[in-house]
Amino acid sequence: MTMMALAAEDLSRYFLFWKDVKTITGSSEATIRRAIKRNDFPAPVPLFGKKGRVGFRAADIYLWCEGRWTSEGGAQCL
Repeated sequence: MTMMALAAEDLSRYFLFWKDVKTITGSSEATIRRAIKRNDFPAPVPLFGKKGRVGFRAADIYLWCEGRWTSEGGAQCL
C-alpha cells in the first residue's frame, strides 16, 4: 500500500466529506451551510491549509445525529 493510500485511509477514519455528510444527514449542502452559519451544525475544518479540501470531524457529525453536539464543543449528557 502506498503512503498516499495510507494517508487517505487515515483521513476517512476521522473526517467525513460533503458527500458523506449529505448522505448521513439526508440534507442538501445548502441546508447544511445555513445550519453552520446559525451554529446549529458542526463546521468543516480545512485539511490542507487554506486551500484544498475540507472535512467534517466524524465524531462531531455522529454527536449531531444523536442530538448531543454543542457549538461550544463537547457533548451534551443525556
